[in-house]
Amino acid sequence: VVSSPQDLGALTGEIAGRPVRFWRGGSAREWNGLAGINLEAAPGSATLSIRGTTASGARATALVSLVVERYRYETRQLKVDPKMVNPPESELARIKEETQAMADAFAILTPERLWRGAFDAPVPGAPNSAFGRLTITNGKPAGRHQGADFRAAAGTPVHAPNAGRIVLARHLYFAGNTVIIDHGLGVFSLLAHLSRIDVQPGTVVARREVVGQSGATGRVTGPHLHWAVRFGEMTVDPMSLISAVAHLA
Repeated sequence: VVSSPQDLGALTGEIAGRPVRFWRGGSAREWNGLAGINLEAAPGSATLSIRGTTASGARATALVSLVVERYRYETRQLKVDPKMVNPPESELARIKEETQAMADAFAILTPERLWRGAFDAPVPGAPNSAFGRLTITNGKPAGRHQGADFRAAAGTPVHAPNAGRIVLARHLYFAGNTVIIDHGLGVFSLLAHLSRIDVQPGTVVARREVVGQSGATGRVTGPHLHWAVRFGEMTVDPMSLISAVAHLA
């Protein structure tokens, strides 16, 4: 939250070379914004630069020092179908096309905020596999977990965490039946491993609207719901997003 002694016509920011987008709060003197730090960022300090412009054209800049704390992530071991670790050559072209389709979806920049209020988890309960956990799949490191997993029996309704526009709804080799929601201002939700998809690209959904049902499609060990949040060029912890915007309008 940024407060100003004067009405502002615009407010922009930057941290670690990435833009921070703001929106008006209760008045032209109070603005809200989201800033994220990459999962692989080194511990230390990061400077948030904020630039405001008044209605008369006067400009002001503020620098805010933030601390990136060290965090030790857990490690998990998974065993899956070998073809989900080393796909057959016949699937490589498909996987390449799907990777590009996801990149194209995340490259969309909707300048206005489509969401309002708090974000909700897509299914009931707390996550049972945390963001950032190092995953060892069939004995090989497979990178850090880029989302939060929730236990959900096949057929459990999956809800939109907040309002937005569907930019991808299709079956993917690794993620299974997948829905990506553009919430605006560079914020996206990815909901994966669904048993059924109930929306199409271009559909505008409301907060808590059903977009599909949980399942066990793609690279999984059993039925669950994977929720990832993309913020600009980064993937961030969905549970952190819930807490970060819980008090914002």
